[in-house]
Amino acid sequence: MKKKQKETKQDRTKSIGGSDATRIFDGDWYQLWSEKVGETKPADLSEVLPVQIGIATESLNIQWFERLFKTKVKDKQLHLIHPKYDFITANLDGRLKDGTIFDAKHTNAFSTSAKVAVKYNAQMQHYMMVANSNKSILSVFFGNLKHEVIEIPRDDNFIERLLNAEVLFWHMVTNKIAPPDYISFENFDAERNKHEAIPIISRI
Repeated sequence: MKKKQKETKQDRTKSIGGSDATRIFDGDWYQLWSEKVGETKPADLSEVLPVQIGIATESLNIQWFERLFKTKVKDKQLHLIHPKYDFITANLDGRLKDGTIFDAKHTNAFSTSAKVAVKYNAQMQHYMMVANSNKSILSVFFGNLKHEVIEIPRDDNFIERLLNAEVLFWHMVTNKIAPPDYISFENFDAERNKHEAIPIISRI
């Protein structure tokens, strides 16, 4: 992977990042595409309380993790670029000394580790793909009373499918080809598309 200074907010229209990977996995193609090509503005998250709490508690989360596990989170706020596709990027909260990707999260007190792992799996697989890492962890505050660390291992089959989807999505962005409102991730079978740079999908 290539290293680069963390991208600016404006640059988010010029690449596919971790949160974009989640939206691609969820099938939210058209809205994301319209933001990337400049037809609509991305949602303003400046007054979304859960998002702002997550941003505000990120440094505390790192400090809490380091204190509990007697280790250091390095490479904070690192921006990486995929070695083959320069439109695929990752903004990491940090990494551990063995290369494990670290990501700080804050969620509501009523959520569970299983729900958090499912919600952020695509984002973390995206990060592991770009960083060529075999493991990632989520350091999660649940409300203000509980902290848990959730390990998400690398899933090569999922990553291959995700890469196929991201390549196709960016092909649509660069060529101004509007996708359907929704595209199922099940269309991106890793074995079927093993040698295809752009997989064939059915329009819904």
